[in-house]
Amino acid sequence: MTPGARVAAKIEVLDAVLLGVPAEKALTNWGRNNRFAGSKDRAAIRDLVFQAIRCRRSSGAWPDASSARGWAIGALRANDIDPAELFTGAGHAPAELDPQEVVALGLSERDPWDLQDWTINELISSYGDVQAQELAQVLRHRAPISLRVNLQKTNIGEVRASLAQEGIETSTNPICDTALTVLSNPRRVVLQDSFSKGWFELQDAASQAVAVAIPAEGRILDYCAGGGGKSLALAGRTGAKIFAHDVNLGRMAEIEARAARGGHDIQVIPPMELDPAAQFDTVVCDLPCTGSGAWRRSPEGKWKLTEAELAQYCDLQRDILVKCNDHVASGGTLALITCSIFNDENQMQRDFMSESYPELSLVNELQYLPSAGYDGLYLAVFKKAI
Repeated sequence: MTPGARVAAKIEVLDAVLLGVPAEKALTNWGRNNRFAGSKDRAAIRDLVFQAIRCRRSSGAWPDASSARGWAIGALRANDIDPAELFTGAGHAPAELDPQEVVALGLSERDPWDLQDWTINELISSYGDVQAQELAQVLRHRAPISLRVNLQKTNIGEVRASLAQEGIETSTNPICDTALTVLSNPRRVVLQDSFSKGWFELQDAASQAVAVAIPAEGRILDYCAGGGGKSLALAGRTGAKIFAHDVNLGRMAEIEARAARGGHDIQVIPPMELDPAAQFDTVVCDLPCTGSGAWRRSPEGKWKLTEAELAQYCDLQRDILVKCNDHVASGGTLALITCSIFNDENQMQRDFMSESYPELSLVNELQYLPSAGYDGLYLAVFKKAI
């Protein structure tokens, strides 16, 4: 497919998005209906669609879009690309720009932030105008692809050399000694024998760094395990047995296969089967949250989130933290984690636990903000008195 044809495909997918179809589903549907498109074309179209969503406001498509075509034109301009170079009408490219489309839309002061107004206000309140604006700009671009090297099977040098032989270049990430950033051919990573052998997993570098900062000792419970990323990271670092629990069994469907690949001992505890009186020396609580620190990966979230939903997340987090604290043995550790950059989900929850439970002492706190090398994550580690 030519670059222009790819833009035409992007417009098709954005049409579906405007009708309420989630972007991932719209892309899947497009691929099924256009089987002539190769893997490189599908990957390129996916990138174009998600970049348009990340830059929806500066594209002139927020809160409403005049059309998918107009959104696509604005998205190109928002990323410093002249749409006239691609809207040529040649072959399968979109028709040439009409006189009205040639003139770029004027942007308001906040449009280049590519966030909702209330979100901008939240970030300014937390970080000040300059840093908030820097965060907004980071969230306008693709997130890095990171790998976590499994120290139980190999080392970082061996993984880099193995991938390099297959044309996959990586660089070490200073935030964590197990983290590699993929610099080329990221979609080939999971096709390698080294992945099948459990030498590494896909995991954001900040998520790895947070796992390293948890003093995982004794019996370890990953209370909101989800897909098992933190469980795998803790097992890969310590070699310890991990108990993984989540209220949604479906979210844990791949843990056992991933653990077997990595050579880890992870026991899945299904919903309703965790004894309320069970005690653990380390309880890791990766809370459900807005995901604002990872909006680059799921950019639809930053346009759908409401203030009311943020408040609902905060209430849910407190309910979960209270239950988690019941499972922390005397002298044990409670680790609160979110992939959020909102104070309401981070520092305010830290304060809630400190004020509600005098037996908990804050012993460590980390805040990673989205950057070129990793996502935004927050960690607060508490120690329970004996």
